[in-house]
Amino acid sequence: MVRSLCTSGKHETLKCGVHGAVGALVAVCAAYNFTAWCIRRDRHLGINAVVYALAVIWETRHTVHHLNACVPLSEPADADTEIAA
Repeated sequence: MVRSLCTSGKHETLKCGVHGAVGALVAVCAAYNFTAWCIRRDRHLGINAVVYALAVIWETRHTVHHLNACVPLSEPADADTEIAA
């Protein structure tokens, strides 16, 4: 099961969902830490906000990658078919 899950091109919907959920969670963490930093100006909160913001970018890239793998590529239009204008 693990080998199948880790294989590229398999279970892309599940992988997309996991990365999307993690992305949402780190977005909440980033928002909290940024808000707390704005109020208290503790150094660790600013660092956390930056780290979580980078994690949001990381997870977004992975989510989009798996989402693109889920969506079948459209068939190229035949040369015989005319597009009605």
